[in-house]
Amino acid sequence: MATILAIYAHPDDEVFGTGGIYSKCSAAGHKVHLICATRGESGKITDPSIPQDSNVGEVREQELKDACAIMGMEEPIFLDYHDSGRQERTQTHNPKALMNVDEFDIETELLKHIAEIKPHVIITFDPHGAYGHIDHIRIHRAATAAFWSCGASVQPAPTRLYYNTFPVARMKMIQDMRPSSPLANLDANLYAVSEDSMAVRVDVSDIIEQKMRAIKAHKTQVGPTSSFADTDNPAWQKMFTTETLSLGGLRGSFPYEMPLDDPMIGL
Repeated sequence: MATILAIYAHPDDEVFGTGGIYSKCSAAGHKVHLICATRGESGKITDPSIPQDSNVGEVREQELKDACAIMGMEEPIFLDYHDSGRQERTQTHNPKALMNVDEFDIETELLKHIAEIKPHVIITFDPHGAYGHIDHIRIHRAATAAFWSCGASVQPAPTRLYYNTFPVARMKMIQDMRPSSPLANLDANLYAVSEDSMAVRVDVSDIIEQKMRAIKAHKTQVGPTSSFADTDNPAWQKMFTTETLSLGGLRGSFPYEMPLDDPMIGL
């Protein structure tokens, strides 16, 4: 069995595009670890059953722990940076906000955990950070840099780096179905990727209920006032039944025809 290390910026980043992959890999006996750079402190509370004066970071930390348990992942590791937020919640003057942290410092923190976990595979954001969030882009850069620099300090070093990505057609589908989503006004031909760029395509329809339970564990983010409010709509759920990864880096050979239906083949 092998080990995956997922590296993301906020609670819930792990589940929408890759929750099915992590659930399937966990069920197959692989260890799946998660590093989350922040606790999502700048996120909105979209579920009115949660007091609006709650400590958002503490609530979202527990939500992530609950989601990881549902997916069979190890308990998440937090790097203790702060969520940079978006729009009117942007933390421009917060020195701990991820947008204001030196990327080499983030990389150094990641290397410490990579040395301890010794993953075979690292999975993180694509170069556009899904929809351009500065924290996503920061983590993409730091995780990519750590994948390459750890070869000099961590042996055996991870052999594969994957980016979770949107195919163009799926991004356009999400834009049509969710006009209030962060993806809504993006150029899909720029932010998404072509089908022939996919290294991994996994059908997760057989475990969609498990994945949806993990999504719903993030109550602050998928409440009735969020753009994810209609989580029980079958058409909405269909958007999440296929998960795709592009290849971001490789050590050794990759003698397989892409796309694979399992990111761990050969490990």
